[in-house]
Amino acid sequence: MKRLMILLLLALSSVAHAQLSFYNSDAYWSNFCLQTSCIEPAKTDTCLVFVSNRHLHPDSLRFVDEYVDTAGLKYFFLQKNAGTWNVYQAPSLQDAMHLLPEKRDIVVYAEGMGKIFTTNVERALLMRSQYHVNVVMFDYSSINTTYKPSRNFKFARSNAKLSAPHYFHLLKTLQQARHNDEDWVRNVRISTFYHSMGNIILMEMMKQQRYEELNGEPFIDNLVINAACVPQKNHKEWVEHIRFANKIYIHYNRKDLQLKGAHLITLRPQLGEKIKKSRADNATYVNFHGQAGRQHSYFLNFPRNEYRMTDAMKEYFAQLFAGNIAKLKENKTALLTSNE
Repeated sequence: MKRLMILLLLALSSVAHAQLSFYNSDAYWSNFCLQTSCIEPAKTDTCLVFVSNRHLHPDSLRFVDEYVDTAGLKYFFLQKNAGTWNVYQAPSLQDAMHLLPEKRDIVVYAEGMGKIFTTNVERALLMRSQYHVNVVMFDYSSINTTYKPSRNFKFARSNAKLSAPHYFHLLKTLQQARHNDEDWVRNVRISTFYHSMGNIILMEMMKQQRYEELNGEPFIDNLVINAACVPQKNHKEWVEHIRFANKIYIHYNRKDLQLKGAHLITLRPQLGEKIKKSRADNATYVNFHGQAGRQHSYFLNFPRNEYRMTDAMKEYFAQLFAGNIAKLKENKTALLTSNE
């Protein structure tokens, strides 16, 4: 069984690398233009905000690279117009958020392993369009396109850990904006969403950063721990220290193929794979086994993937990202099992 799982993981990795070569091609990168001029008013409502700790190379086609810049964060406002993404660097998160053409509920989104800048743009855009939210993507380096899969697993985990202080700074900015009742957060709900290895950032922040500074008063509506590629054991200890969110949701699926692979590599059951005893008292646990099949990224519908979310799942995530109390209804419709 273990050998079969390893062969399956290698096959999935090959598919992922084939997809990545498309997103990292010169042709695909030519759709992104880093602007050096002043930011113009939005000509379209297809806009995103990125908070990135990648190195910036303004004169290169690939203007952000595949390494973590520990010196600090960069803020980008992205605007898609006539098929081209115009990317503007902004002085601060507040400046970038003020450029968004429409006020919507906000999802602060941290992805998992295997994402370069361009793939993070696609995922952020899908979340924005499918759930009608403004997306703030926390963009960190989770793959090196020159490494083999086994080395990238370690690379992604290491970079997620390195990114924890930067993410803490981002949350401090959100906290201050709420405290000051700044106009861009007024009358909107803010959710934080961590997918797969993105949860390493949250876990490390809660273990290594001064999280007590965040806990004075909740400023996040829903905090979502999705398909977490972190150890299930002892998660209660760090999750119960999260007091800056009104609600915490932990999503798991025991048939998740990627997390089964992470379990084999690390020899530890993963939090997004299965839940045993010692649950966090302040979290709501949601079991997706009946609806997601073997999926790992079961929160979006991807255009090049046969997998489609059930209506119950779409309604659940829509409520979640709107900052509301969400409950997954029973819907065991048979699902296709292509993986994204």
